[in-house]
Amino acid sequence: MTLKGIRLVPTLAAIALIVLTVSLGNWQTRRAEEKRLLQLERDRAAAQPPVRLTRESLANPQALLGRRVVARGSYIERHSVFVDNRSYRGQAGFHLMTPFAVEGVDQPILVLRGWLPQDPAQRSRLPQLPTVSGAVEIEALAQRDLDQVLELSKALPPGPDDRLWQNASIEAVARWSGLALAPVVLRQLAELPQPPQAAAATGLVRDWPSPGAGVDKHRAYAFQWYLMAALVAALWLLLVWRARRAQQST
Repeated sequence: MTLKGIRLVPTLAAIALIVLTVSLGNWQTRRAEEKRLLQLERDRAAAQPPVRLTRESLANPQALLGRRVVARGSYIERHSVFVDNRSYRGQAGFHLMTPFAVEGVDQPILVLRGWLPQDPAQRSRLPQLPTVSGAVEIEALAQRDLDQVLELSKALPPGPDDRLWQNASIEAVARWSGLALAPVVLRQLAELPQPPQAAAATGLVRDWPSPGAGVDKHRAYAFQWYLMAALVAALWLLLVWRARRAQQST
């Protein structure tokens, strides 16, 4: 088929758009598969008994990832941090993070304790939480680090008294607090306070999304991108056909 009579710019634009949309479709397909595999891994880990967090089990943090763990210790409340722009069921709020000193373990471990709503009148006002003193036992899921949200510009390092952060990581909290944190994060599921009156640590929502959430959404987006690529290709073929017809009629 000759391309005579067809303008070069529309052809190059069509090729570029097809490559772009197919690439985006492939990316969505890969994300769906990654989440599907993560969910399978989480399901297998959830079927196993929880691991007691000790110095020995923390010696191989890679083996803890995705597993349920149980730890006894105390929160280091003075180093609690609120991570901004975290929503739950469409409501804006914060994630509360606190280092946790595990009994018999040298390194504190960062605990993602739950979600709290923002004050609608003043979004930067931080919630007042009752202090949980003394030893508590928590059940949690071990993960590599904290999820990050997109920042339009690089934020300045938090000051000593800054409690509201845009993003956080094990490294950032360790640098800010001066604590030598373990290389794993605990996403808290439950708390078994000792003594019982400590049960006030409250209002925290721990309805965490599953790793497989959004698989169908990624697949739907992939289908849309592939459909757009097919539409562009069909329109380009129509342009080729019409150009040939125009040449033959002259």
